[in-house]
Amino acid sequence: MPTSLRLATQADDPALRRLLRENPMPGSISLTYEREPDYFIAARMEGTLSQTIVQVEDATGAFLGMGTRIVRPMYLNGEIQNVGYMSHLRADLHRPWGLSLARQLSRAFGKFHELHADGLVPFYLMSIIADNAPAHRLLTSGLPGLPQAREYARLYTYAVSPRHPRAEIPLPNGMQLQGGMPSLVSGIMDCLQRNAVKRQFSPAWTSIHSPLPPLGEGPGMRAAMWRNTPTPNLHIEDFILAVKGSRVVGCLAIWDQTPFKQTVARGYSGWMAHGRPLINLLACFVDLPYLPPVGAPISYCYISHLAIDDDDPRVFTSLLRAAYNATHRRGFNYFMIGLAEADPLRAVLIKNYLHITYPSQVYLMAWDDGLEAVAQVDGRIPGLEIAIL
Repeated sequence: MPTSLRLATQADDPALRRLLRENPMPGSISLTYEREPDYFIAARMEGTLSQTIVQVEDATGAFLGMGTRIVRPMYLNGEIQNVGYMSHLRADLHRPWGLSLARQLSRAFGKFHELHADGLVPFYLMSIIADNAPAHRLLTSGLPGLPQAREYARLYTYAVSPRHPRAEIPLPNGMQLQGGMPSLVSGIMDCLQRNAVKRQFSPAWTSIHSPLPPLGEGPGMRAAMWRNTPTPNLHIEDFILAVKGSRVVGCLAIWDQTPFKQTVARGYSGWMAHGRPLINLLACFVDLPYLPPVGAPISYCYISHLAIDDDDPRVFTSLLRAAYNATHRRGFNYFMIGLAEADPLRAVLIKNYLHITYPSQVYLMAWDDGLEAVAQVDGRIPGLEIAIL
């Protein structure tokens, strides 16, 4: 079947959303990562440049696969630099690919390489779910046209279910817990910046909130406005802060992206397939995560914009408890937070909250012109932000 590779446009939005909707990612929980009602809202949020490649069947115009190249300013070795990110590699799994899938992947990376010739980034990040063995094999197979893949870090996404409110945990003496407000925007930005310098691949945020939509605005108008907003549906009121005097010493945000980006449960395997009814029964009494039925969206938000001076576990403990109670009040079944394996704050969450863990392997992907830059990546703790991966 003759096919063509090209860049997607806004006119391709329905076909892109169908491809995401109909092709789940495998795992103990099979999930689809969907983008209703407009694929390009989230695409533009993810970086200053987002290019989605689509593979189209010439005879029918059907979309057979896709992948996205993102250019994003990040902190790399303590300085803001453009870094690439490759994501949303999808193939229409209803097609009988057989051995041709590897050949088509090689073609797709050839197109990525053509785009890479603009010289905007030296190399790329890519995150693959840990138990997606076929994807790991393909990435490291040495197929012609593929960049070299170097294992970089283990990233853990934790899904915590705030089923029941808990007692707030006070901050250390001299600090106050406070909600976000316009007068504290500069303090939040300062906190994010000075902590991002200490992490590897933390986002270089240029703004932290979008305006509240006008009263009476419909979904279509809201989608149009959000397409050009760097942090759609994030507001200053979504921030929880630790403040000492006039200085913001810790912050996080509760970011609801479900109006434009959804995760849907498409199947369960292993012990989850048999144990889901019992887990959901127990979740009525303890903070076990609720597992939705197949085909249902997961009601969740992200804990994003995490920055804590000196990685103080006491501050994180207090902020995380406040976020737990806030997400409970707002009716979310889960909040998601991503922490690298080396992050010292990870122990606070593991110790204090029941959770479902989604481990991912992060790779550094480079063609020959980026191998030297990859070798210079230093050993700072990864600061990847899962809310924009």
